[in-house]
Formats: sequence, C-alpha cells, structure tokens
Amino acid sequence: MSPAFAIARREGGELLTSPRGLAWLLAAAFAFTGFALLLVGSTQLGLLDNAQVVYDMAGMTIALGALLTAVMGVDAVAGDRERGALLPLLATAAPRRAILLGKLGGQALAWLAMVALALPYLWAVGSTGQNLGAALVGLVLLGTPVALAIGAGAMALGARLRSARAALLSALIGLMLVASPLAIGPSLRQSALGRGFDAVNPFSGAVNALDAMVIDGQALAAQGWHLALVFGWLALAYGLALRALHAPRRPGEEIVS
Repeated sequence: MSPAFAIARREGGELLTSPRGLAWLLAAAFAFTGFALLLVGSTQLGLLDNAQVVYDMAGMTIALGALLTAVMGVDAVAGDRERGALLPLLATAAPRRAILLGKLGGQALAWLAMVALALPYLWAVGSTGQNLGAALVGLVLLGTPVALAIGAGAMALGARLRSARAALLSALIGLMLVASPLAIGPSLRQSALGRGFDAVNPFSGAVNALDAMVIDGQALAAQGWHLALVFGWLALAYGLALRALHAPRRPGEEIVS
C-alpha cells in the first residue's frame, strides 16, 4: 500500500467511520435542513425558480465543504504537531509529497461525503430536479478544487504557524474573505474593486460558473476561465503546502526537512 493511500484512508476514516467523527455529518445535515426549509418556506424565497434554489444550495455546499477542509487542513499539520503525531510521520521514509497527497486525499473523501449528503437536499429544493445535473457537475469539477485549495492553504498555515489555534483562526478569517461573494451576491460586486476581486478569487470562479451553468444554462465548455482559475489556485496552494512541509527547522518547531 502506498504511503499516500494509507494516510488518506486514516485521515478520511477518522471522519467517516468513527462515532465522534460522524458528528460533523449530523451538523451538516442540520445546516442543509435549515437552509432548505428557509428556501421552500419563505414567501419571498419561495418565489424563486428551481434553478435559483438549486444554485443557492450548491453554493452553500461549496461553502460548507471549504469550511470542512479548512479545519481538516489546520488539524492535519498544526493539530498533529501539538498531539505529537507529526514528527514521527515526517521521520518516516515517506516523501513529503506522499504525506501531503495523503492528507489532501482524506480531505477529498470528506468533501465527497459532503456532496453525497447534499444531493437529496438539492433534489428537494429543486422540486422537479431541474438543472440538478449541471449543479452536480459544477460541484464536482469546480467545488472539488476550491475545497482542496482551501485545505492545502490551511495546511500551509498550520505548518508555518506554531499555534494550531492561531492557524485555525487565520484560516477561518481567510475563508470568510474568500467566500464573501456568496453572501453579498453578484449585484453588489459590480464596482471595479468587486470585479477585480471576482477575477482572482477561486470561490467567485466556482459560484459564477455555477450561476452560468445552473441558472443561465451555459455549457461547461464555456467556463474555461473559471476552471483555470480554481485549478490554478489549487496548484498554488499545493505548492505552498509542500514548501511549508519542507521548511527548514526553526527553534522550537517540529517540521523539518
């Protein structure tokens, strides 16, 4: 068994098979239920067509998935370091690349579980299932690199900062900034600053592509820039995380080459 596969199975197994780990799925189900009830129960929101509510639910899925991978990313490095589990792992013969891929693999498994959990809610708020196919394709092809980029960035923070608490707070604040387009909507981002932020923000790329595919009915082939943006950020975050794991030792730190 390859080291990356073994680490991914361990990281994902902690969240998907243990009773304590499954608590996050219950919390996510409550969040999806509350949001779905808001969409179908509010008089004003109830006037939205199926495509709009499917888009809203898909956007929330990406936001929750990014939150999940941010927490996992910090815990995978800073948390393991404080528990004394990181140094033995880095002292093994496993390459740093394999360790990073394994931890990202665990995050990918958790993200896919989040998508699977979201499917019945997507169907429920979409009533007839309109545009569910486009939403699912968008979640997999656009949401996955966004979630993993957030996770890899959080791992880089966890490797650079000595405190897991400081790394987690920094990751969550950064996530709030990155995910802000989902909260303020496209109409409030029409200034030059807003358009510039959208042009470089991977979360904006994902939700704008979902908007185009689910609401406007555009093909995936027309989302080339958005795909390039989210995968470009994933490559950048991966590189930062790998470099952080190779960072030279500083006094009091456990991460060594």
